[in-house]
Amino acid sequence: MKVAAKFPDTITASIAKGMLESHDIPAIIDNQAMSALYPTPLSGVWDVRLMVNDDDYDEAVALLKEHGDIDNQG
Repeated sequence: MKVAAKFPDTITASIAKGMLESHDIPAIIDNQAMSALYPTPLSGVWDVRLMVNDDDYDEAVALLKEHGDIDNQG
C-alpha cells in the first residue's frame, strides 16, 4: 500500500476516501486513533494518511488532484 495523500483530520480524509471508493478504488485511513485523541493542527505530527493499493496509486492521486483534495502531494 502507498500513501495517496495526507490530511490534517479524519473528517477530511474520510471525504476523500469516499470519493475514491465511488470510483472503485479501495482506500483505508491510517492514524485515525491519534488524530481523534489529539485533534490539534501540529503541522504534520499526526497527519491522517489515506492509503491505496500500489496498483491504484496513480489513478487515486490523479482523482484527488482533480477533485481538489490535494495539490502536489505525492
